[in-house]
Amino acid sequence: MSAPTATPTGSLPADGHDVRRVRDAPGQLRAFNDAGVLVPADVHVAATLGRLAGEREPGVLLAAALAVRAPRLGHVCVDLANVRLTVSVDEDVPADVDALPWPEPGDWLDRVARSALVVDAAGDGPGDEPAGDRPLRLSGSRLYLDRYWRYERRVLDDLRSRATAAAGVETTVLRDGLDRLFPTQEGGGPDLQRLAAAAAVLRRFAVVAGGPGTGKTTTVAGILALLEEQATAAGGRPPQVALAAPTGKAADRLQTRVREVAAGLATTERVRERLRGLGASTIHRLLGTRPDSSSRFRHDRVNPLPHDVVVVDETSMVSLSLMAK
Repeated sequence: MSAPTATPTGSLPADGHDVRRVRDAPGQLRAFNDAGVLVPADVHVAATLGRLAGEREPGVLLAAALAVRAPRLGHVCVDLANVRLTVSVDEDVPADVDALPWPEPGDWLDRVARSALVVDAAGDGPGDEPAGDRPLRLSGSRLYLDRYWRYERRVLDDLRSRATAAAGVETTVLRDGLDRLFPTQEGGGPDLQRLAAAAAVLRRFAVVAGGPGTGKTTTVAGILALLEEQATAAGGRPPQVALAAPTGKAADRLQTRVREVAAGLATTERVRERLRGLGASTIHRLLGTRPDSSSRFRHDRVNPLPHDVVVVDETSMVSLSLMAK
């Protein structure tokens, strides 16, 4: 079985062939490509994987193409049990997605699980490195490209280890700091900024979330001040802090806002001065790009960052692959 061919993008042959369509896409891939659900790259990769593994089952090749498609659209995997209900076409053309030749979900999953392209990842526990050397991983009804399965597992394991690890905290110092930096408002509900700050100091991992104007950066500046006060109370050096964001613009905003908030914090002048001196950078610059690779960094799990505290703003913009690294 040879890989299908397509006309290079930007050229239109004399016969008027649409470059978005693969001329000899096999099986169900043709129908999904014609409808605009799959692009030529999805079809080519799935067909090549099938050729290399001797896999000719149309439903398996379709599942592989949808797994390839998922990261291109910002998803980690494809859920074969409900993809028919959630999929959309990539192009601004009318298409009846429901009329496409979708496999029956139960039988589809059985065929995918038996494929030489797939490893069943359901038995892998936390911290386990998935066994096998195949390009696809099936977890329940979710089908992943192997790389993205490993990325997700790596991030999951790291977050679990940090979320369950308590930090050594002087509770009296923390309570005093919270009273100064996040004074309780009488007659109101729970102070969510105060609660978020306390949680962040008590644990090695925390997420501060909220809509625009809810005080996320103010809370982060308060957390950094509390951590500075903890280090002083313990007689240790001030924590080394890194501020980072996915883009240069977001990093600049984070740096500016933290410095503005720090100037008015109810803490010592020494702490305020240190916070006002913090700079922010992109995540790529923080990790340190390497001249020999566009996807690897000088700092990773083998050579971790030297910082005690890392604040990442706009994490919804961070890709899974970058977060794993």
